[in-house]
Amino acid sequence: MPLYQTKTIASILEPVAQQVSKLIILHEEGEDGNAMPDLEVPVVAVSKAVANLVRVGRDTINNSQDMKMKSEMPKSLAGIEKAAESLAQASTSLKSDPFSQVGRDHLIEGSRGILQGTTAMLICFDASQVRKLCRDCKKVLDYLAISEVIETMEDLVQFVKDLSPCLSKVSHDVEERQNDLLNPPQRESLGLHLEQIKTLAPILICSMKIFIQILNQEGTGTDEAIENRNYLAKRMHDEISEVMKILEESAQSDVPVRVVNGVSGLNLSEMTFHEVTKKINQLLTSSSVQSQLNSQAIQHIVELGYKISVGFDEQIKNEIVDSCNELDRVNQQHGNSLNDPRARQTMTNAIQKLEVIINEAVINRIIQDMADITSPLKQFTDAVLSQEAMARKRDLVEQKGNGLKQFSGRLSKTANIVAFANARNKLRSESLLHLSSQVQNLTPQLVNAGTIKISYPENKAADENFENLRKQYAAGVQTVRDICDEAIDIKTFLKQTSEHIQTSIITCEEGVRTKQSQVIVESTTLAARLSNRLLMALARESENSEDLNLKKQVNQSADKLKMVIAPFVESSKTMAINISDQGHYKRWRGASTNLLQMVTEVQQLFSELNMYGQDSNHLQGIQIPVLIDQQPPPIPPLPVIDVQAPPRPPLPQDHVDPPPPRPPLPDTDDEEGLFTSEPGSNRPIHMAAHGLYQEVKQWDHTDNDIIAAAKKIAYLMAHLSELIRGGKGTKRELIACAKALADASESITDLAKDLARHCTDKKIRTSLLQVCEKIPTLGTQLRVLSTVKATMMGANMDTEEDQEAMDMLVFNAQKLNQAVKETVRAAEAASIRVRSDAGFKLKWVRKQPWFQ
Repeated sequence: MPLYQTKTIASILEPVAQQVSKLIILHEEGEDGNAMPDLEVPVVAVSKAVANLVRVGRDTINNSQDMKMKSEMPKSLAGIEKAAESLAQASTSLKSDPFSQVGRDHLIEGSRGILQGTTAMLICFDASQVRKLCRDCKKVLDYLAISEVIETMEDLVQFVKDLSPCLSKVSHDVEERQNDLLNPPQRESLGLHLEQIKTLAPILICSMKIFIQILNQEGTGTDEAIENRNYLAKRMHDEISEVMKILEESAQSDVPVRVVNGVSGLNLSEMTFHEVTKKINQLLTSSSVQSQLNSQAIQHIVELGYKISVGFDEQIKNEIVDSCNELDRVNQQHGNSLNDPRARQTMTNAIQKLEVIINEAVINRIIQDMADITSPLKQFTDAVLSQEAMARKRDLVEQKGNGLKQFSGRLSKTANIVAFANARNKLRSESLLHLSSQVQNLTPQLVNAGTIKISYPENKAADENFENLRKQYAAGVQTVRDICDEAIDIKTFLKQTSEHIQTSIITCEEGVRTKQSQVIVESTTLAARLSNRLLMALARESENSEDLNLKKQVNQSADKLKMVIAPFVESSKTMAINISDQGHYKRWRGASTNLLQMVTEVQQLFSELNMYGQDSNHLQGIQIPVLIDQQPPPIPPLPVIDVQAPPRPPLPQDHVDPPPPRPPLPDTDDEEGLFTSEPGSNRPIHMAAHGLYQEVKQWDHTDNDIIAAAKKIAYLMAHLSELIRGGKGTKRELIACAKALADASESITDLAKDLARHCTDKKIRTSLLQVCEKIPTLGTQLRVLSTVKATMMGANMDTEEDQEAMDMLVFNAQKLNQAVKETVRAAEAASIRVRSDAGFKLKWVRKQPWFQ
């Protein structure tokens, strides 16, 4: 049975599953030898509901032009009708004989058929709706193709009249689909692409208008106008195609993930370097390393490292390659013996060394290439708008246009490196690659628009066309830098930015010594731009926080930094004009010293306020600080006793071996012994539960309801595994366990949302809400799948249908456990951003190992 993807299907299917669960429990009571109750009333109610459902389904088929739905849905409806007949037969048989085996068989068959048939029908209808929406998108693509042949204003007016209602309908329907989806990344992607489509539509119309005007005047610039129009039409085509792709994916049911690259349940080939190293570092420090990790997964890191190195200059490339080679050697020696703690530590050190080298190289590249993202565009725009003679103006536009193209190429290359190496997830990586490609492709079109504008300085359409593309370019470059800034480790960024500022000031000193004014100006400009990058980092933190005290400190630091940048720049300019004036040099020295001191203060502020984000600490192996309300009470003084202690007995003279080391104390959380040993690969649900338990057992659940709820989910999941393993459990126990899991999923989600409401860091809050949002859906799906599995316990064990149900149940359980793990980590990070006066208490107290 496939998993559903929309809120609509969930709202219909969950009540059906609850009713079917009741029938299954009645069946099991009959199997235990109890007389079955009269089922006439509930069966009549089900029959009416089924009849209504089938009628709606047949009407949908008759009114639809979707041949695939016409072919597939009748099978689902026939299955539902057959199931209803089985329930009716069960009711009749059990009414005449409450102990009828035939009646009980019909009851379980009908229950299973109702649930499976309803699910299949809803998913079939949902897929049909998506195909209909994709057909509407295809109509828009057909209209866009016409844009290339429109050469008159009359045709353009008709084009707009035809396109507008179709595009408006698609936008409305895609927004509805977006809001109905359960998958957060799909919702976000749809929203981003839809926003681009809305933005591009009027820009395309404007480019078509200027093309028609130039064509009618038989003037110069026709080729440039055609390129502008075709580029924008293709951009819209690509965005709509992406929407169609996401829509089609949203109609596809989730399928179990095989073991890929050596890690169960995770496709490492779909993860960025940052994600892979983070996940493998977690596995290397967990007790489940033996079964979840091998040399194949480590080799994947090596290959990613080689791939990333290609984007760098020779020196940095060689450093990354050398580190990759070292990790490769360690992997060959220890990759198949990671159950040995020393091998794990050696492997961890090699991975972290590679990670640090790549991280520093990427950040250094960002600092160099993104210190100034406005000047190339400004210089090109100034050239286009200059009042120079036409010949001189064309030379300037060509020169600055080439400079803009070079800048865009370098920026895109750097953005691609960040996407592969440092992006926090696959969605951000793909977004960055998409944006960097857009910036590079847009650059020649912006140059074309500038060429058109200087040829037609009085044409309003030319002005509008140039301004539209200029704004698109500026917004694209800014977004690329913002995503790159989000992806990097802020601590390393601050450190390296400070070092670059120091280097710039040293270069400026050298310019003074050698009396080179140009060196002074260039190094001063770079130092000022890098200082402004620090101002941006402070501004982001201020905007991101709702903690008034933190905002105050950050804003004060930003104000102080601003106050030292301006005197530094002014004194540098004055000194560049009068290099030999010692008074000017003294003032510059004082201003540069003040700037460096303030840069150091900014670094200290980030450290004191712990504004490094939730992902930055894993490189240094540091745990995120935990909240503990109070220190343990002091040890009371020893009582004063007047009586003298008895003499100490003599030590034994014979050699005695030291006592054996103290064994570990039993983990009192695991009273049932479900996690005393690691389960084998033949118990994948129990293995997932074991992994979750290893994640959360390090925390004391006293005064931490999130940890308590996560442990409960781990226990229930392990219990669920035992119930379905070889059919050991009863149907009632399985359904009850699945219901308890669904309830626990709701509970931990509510707790996480409550914590998010008190978190003053907007990014961390959003991250927490995004990860916990998946839990209730997975819990509900687990309940539905467990209900299906319950109908197969006994007579239908070991069939192909039972194996399919088991695969889906395992897949869902693994996803639920992973979502709970991510929620616990995000909750830990969010807890350090809760105001002390909020009245919200959630203690994160690590349990001490027994040997301490």
